Amino acid sequence: MDLKVIILLGCLAGLALAQTTNFVNQNSKLEGFAEPQWYKDNIPFVEVPDTEIEQVYYYRFSSHKRHLRYSVPGAGYTVTEFVHKVGYSQKFDTINAAAGHHIYESRWLRNPRYAEDYINFWSREGAANQQYSEWIADASYSTYLLTGNKDFITSQQAGLVNNFNGWNDRYEPALDMYFLSPHDDAMEHSASSEQTDDPYHGGLGYRPSFNSEMYANAIAISKIARLNNDTRTAEEFEGRAAAIRRGILDHLWDDERTFFYHMFREDNPNNELLDTREEIGLFPWRFGVPDPEDPKYARAWEHLFDPQGFDSAYGPTTCEQRSRWFDGNQTAQCCWWNGNSWPYSTGMVINSLGAQLRNYGSTNVVNVNTFLEVLHKYAETQFKNDKPYVAECHSPYQKLWVCDGFNHSEHYAHSTYVDNVLGDLLGIEPQSDNSFVINPLIPSSWPYFIVENLFYHGHNITVLYDEDGSKYNTGSGMKIFLNGEQVASQPQLGRMSVNIPAPIVDESYARRKVENYAANVNGFGYPMVDASFTSIDASVWQVVDGRIFYDHVPSNRWTNYQSPNEVDWFSVDFGPGRVKTVNEVKVYVYSDVATQEGDVDCPTSIIVEILSSSGSWEQARNQVSTPSVCVPNDVLTIRFDPVTTEKIRLVLSRNRQDNWFVGMTEVEIWATWPQVSEEGTYEAEDGYITNANIRAAQSASGGSFVGQIDPSDSSVEFTGVWVEESKEYEVRVYYSNGIQDQATMIISANNVNSQVADFPPTLNGWGQFDSNTFVTLRIPLFRGNNAVIFKHGDNFVELDRIRVMM
Repeated sequence: MDLKVIILLGCLAGLALAQTTNFVNQNSKLEGFAEPQWYKDNIPFVEVPDTEIEQVYYYRFSSHKRHLRYSVPGAGYTVTEFVHKVGYSQKFDTINAAAGHHIYESRWLRNPRYAEDYINFWSREGAANQQYSEWIADASYSTYLLTGNKDFITSQQAGLVNNFNGWNDRYEPALDMYFLSPHDDAMEHSASSEQTDDPYHGGLGYRPSFNSEMYANAIAISKIARLNNDTRTAEEFEGRAAAIRRGILDHLWDDERTFFYHMFREDNPNNELLDTREEIGLFPWRFGVPDPEDPKYARAWEHLFDPQGFDSAYGPTTCEQRSRWFDGNQTAQCCWWNGNSWPYSTGMVINSLGAQLRNYGSTNVVNVNTFLEVLHKYAETQFKNDKPYVAECHSPYQKLWVCDGFNHSEHYAHSTYVDNVLGDLLGIEPQSDNSFVINPLIPSSWPYFIVENLFYHGHNITVLYDEDGSKYNTGSGMKIFLNGEQVASQPQLGRMSVNIPAPIVDESYARRKVENYAANVNGFGYPMVDASFTSIDASVWQVVDGRIFYDHVPSNRWTNYQSPNEVDWFSVDFGPGRVKTVNEVKVYVYSDVATQEGDVDCPTSIIVEILSSSGSWEQARNQVSTPSVCVPNDVLTIRFDPVTTEKIRLVLSRNRQDNWFVGMTEVEIWATWPQVSEEGTYEAEDGYITNANIRAAQSASGGSFVGQIDPSDSSVEFTGVWVEESKEYEVRVYYSNGIQDQATMIISANNVNSQVADFPPTLNGWGQFDSNTFVTLRIPLFRGNNAVIFKHGDNFVELDRIRVMM
């Protein structure tokens, strides 16, 4: 039964926004979690009768939090795949193979900045978008369905189209499909690569995974274009999506073996399909590829539940077990996709199972109960030493994480789980109109479930089911609450939908920026950090790397462990001449005394000092700490009277009585950004600088500039250049060129538009700037945060600032 209730609450939406229900004991769910207030501020709270599913749900939010990374002012947050940098990661240590997973998980957070900054990064920052297969456009559109932020998603169209077209060199029009290697599909040593001359990478091929993802990307772009009233682009991508889908159904499906298969591109004149079923053959359902009118495709699910197929104790396996390429006995080898259970694929398969039930219907093997069996097995897999845990891959037969590198792959972020619970199990189906729909895949044996504190289109949503009314004391049946008020109910478990007020979108975080001036993603240069004493097992740079987590292992902290001093200091230097007005420092206090793992605990006091204009250190005035008493493994916010300075330091006293030391996992210095006198101005030294240096100069507008932009790969990125309207802008670039020869730079806007700009010699020479020395460029900018990157060209240029003329 579908109950639809019309709600006329538009005029009350603003008042009701802050209201919610209080059925779930949040403190009990967060017991043992570091920084519990973050979860209260950001996550939907869930209760279900399955203990493992619920435990892993909260754990996976904690593991996701570990991977949220603040990058640089203006660009904001990204999400990492590994807790530490790996050699093949790209800009800001990102890897696009996991981006779709990251966005689908991030979209459920109440703070929209996490997901939207990250989408903006892939759309505009110029990352390695074709390093691996991806479904970024699809995930971005799905985020819009939750937030209701139409202005944001429509402004991303050009970047998402550019990303899509970046794959054009791997498109085969004769087959209407894309090709790439299993390695570039993020799956090394798979059954489709083991039987090639390069078993690690595998040969090029047409894969049901990647092509389904590209189909989904095309569908998403067409829908975004419709929102933009861009009929031409919408029709183009609808046509591209239809062609890709036709290619998958015509060429990758085998009627006799009832499955989608990898097809080799090279040395395969007859387009023969692989001899082995791989788990990727189940991905197409997640993106709606199979024809719902043709029942033959549903037979593929029989192999998921076949012990000779993918079914195993900790599965599904990535390769069917009857295959000669299957290896399920590994105990330590990494990066093998021919047998291990990979959360990456399991999350995808659960998405596909949910889609099969909702969009195609139940089958002889797929129903609510078998769906729950697979989800429960996925949850049960995510444990280690009886605690929730996720690494890279798991044995299909043993309670063993096979790929679990020490201080490397702990809490590995290359899969979904939160999305599987909220979107698949509980059945929250985000909509593009002013409605809320939930269609849970809950078995009749469950007496209750609840999702509370769900932020949807800017409103607070609670949905609960209570079989007999004894759990939540609101009567029996299923109920929906909007902004704290019950608006719909029905006696039985099943699909419900309600109309809701129009989305409430708050973009104040983007327009009135407050950014973290302490962040340094590089681990060198500025902001520069130092300390009076640093343990040999710690690093000053990890305190400003944008990563916040409190684990003993993996490590991410500075401590003064074994310091002979009662008092030590930790300092942040913004850069030569780079003076900023600040009034707040956030200290994320690390304690392994609290976890009984070491001798580091809360300091007995923290005092903020600033470097005065005379060069001496002085205490910031009127310091107030929140909370007033330090809490281990939590954030301490210290506010003080606004002060203008180039350097800040924290003076930390340790507990000498117990011989404990002090530590921090992160220090943030939040302040208004950009700090400029003219609207539309952005300082070069505030941007993301590659192979160049900040230099002080009294004539520079912010007291400093960026010089030595000399190596061929050097660049200065002006981050977070905000405009309200997408159009071409006049941009003035203030610079110096003292060689008396014309210089050039290559300017890229949002990884979409680029041009070569000329910089004539300047009269005053190097390091000298004034308000009359600039070149004027015409640069297309998109609504929202823009990235404008200046790269080294011919000869040399020093950059002071840019000004976007509004």
